[in-house]
Amino acid sequence: MKKFALLLATILPAAAEEQLPKFGFAEQYIIPVRIHLLQTPGELNLTTTLTEKDIHRILGKVNKIWGQAGIHFAMESLIKEPAANPVLYRQNYRSRNLKWLKALRPEKTRNDDCFHIYYIKRFAANGVYLGADSMFVKDLARLHSVKGGLDEPIPRVTSHELGHALTLPHRQHVINLMQSGTTGWRLNSAEARQTRKAAAKHDFIYKAPILLKVADNYYKEGKKEKAARVYAQLASLPIDTPETRRARERRAK
Repeated sequence: MKKFALLLATILPAAAEEQLPKFGFAEQYIIPVRIHLLQTPGELNLTTTLTEKDIHRILGKVNKIWGQAGIHFAMESLIKEPAANPVLYRQNYRSRNLKWLKALRPEKTRNDDCFHIYYIKRFAANGVYLGADSMFVKDLARLHSVKGGLDEPIPRVTSHELGHALTLPHRQHVINLMQSGTTGWRLNSAEARQTRKAAAKHDFIYKAPILLKVADNYYKEGKKEKAARVYAQLASLPIDTPETRRARERRAK
């Protein structure tokens, strides 16, 4: 029995620290995400206090997590807007059935060409995935801290909901990203493969070399503004390659 316990003690940490493959520039999937900061006059619970600076920090941590799978979330746009139908919040804010949140999305800023994340101050969960166009995260997210976990709740909750958008179910392993309610952030190799397959099925998600070619063509044609928007998606990749350096240089011009 003691030998078995010792064997288990050596196996479990190894499983928790599974080494995933390193993904270079050519393997990166770039996923556009539109950030909605709901700011609703007279409704404190429907008014996020997150700033654009906060969002850049949050996405930086999100992308460090998702770099495990060679997936990068690029901010398509950031929109500050009031929630639609705020009366629904007062009627449903205690409900654990969170489908009503979809009615808070303003009609004019919806589209089908990216993922959508909505930030508000408070609701009855840390976050929820209601579709690729309907992910909600609250400012006041609270998580159970685990050893080696992420140091901030909102990026972890955001990353978790994006995992659902890429077809991952919950997986109750203490340090895993898809564990419910903890600061865990790791993926295993099967999850990395699954999310990459899911990303490839969306017609608005491209690998980095394809986007670079698009940006370079715009640049050569003198369409600098269009080129800069595409280069910006590549420039935020947390890797240093000739391609990302070119994107950063040309984005700034």
